[in-house]
Amino acid sequence: MHQIDPQADIKLVAVDMDGTFLDGDGQIPDAAWEIIAQLQERGVAFVPASGRQFETLRTQFARLGDIPIIAENGTVVMQGDRELYSNVIDPASVAEMVDTVREQTALDAGVVLCGRRTAYVERSDGAFARAIAPYYRAVQVLENLHRVDDDIIKMAVNVGTGQVQAMAQALKLPLQVVISGSHWVDAMNHSVHKGLALERLQESLGVSPEQTVVFGDYPNDLEMLGRAHYSFAMANAHPLVADAANFRAPANTEHGVLQVLGAYLGSSARH
Repeated sequence: MHQIDPQADIKLVAVDMDGTFLDGDGQIPDAAWEIIAQLQERGVAFVPASGRQFETLRTQFARLGDIPIIAENGTVVMQGDRELYSNVIDPASVAEMVDTVREQTALDAGVVLCGRRTAYVERSDGAFARAIAPYYRAVQVLENLHRVDDDIIKMAVNVGTGQVQAMAQALKLPLQVVISGSHWVDAMNHSVHKGLALERLQESLGVSPEQTVVFGDYPNDLEMLGRAHYSFAMANAHPLVADAANFRAPANTEHGVLQVLGAYLGSSARH
């Protein structure tokens, strides 16, 4: 395990969720709350950074109050009810995305339109509802997604096992298409990602990359890792992430984020 310099002036810790901060059961480890409390006591901002919906993340971290949250793969940054940054997709591109997913009849696919107010779906079967539930707390089911009246900041497609590559290749859109999980393909405006969101947050807080720690495991974390000197790839990370990160952390199943942060908190307290 690589460690953070005990004398480093850390001011911000950003963590991806699935495969990184969450344990093998997809839960926040019980030990995390004490680690976060110690960070906050030292004036270090703890920031979840995920493809998940803001309302989902805010609920998961409700006990921490109005912390900064990077949601929807970096298309929105919120602190409580205050929007710090967002990036809206052109309605024509939204319509093209919906039509393209509908055309992929050979794939077990369902699209989620991530709006400012809530998430929108037109597929309502139980399997799809269960697949999106961990990521989207606020969801509205419509008969036709072309009738959504909201600003869309990200679009996500949930697909069956082994189908992400096929779906990503089918989405020939004027948008940035990224594989964000083993069952998820996301689309957003070009040059929008977690890294840009983190940069905007760093600017807002007056924090430098040298004062930032980032943990990630999947290619949608790459740009975010580039905004931190202390960029950690999980032991279970995608090879591209392992190559890009400056440091390594144990796997999420071993609570790797907490191991690294706990070691820093313990060692820095002695200096």
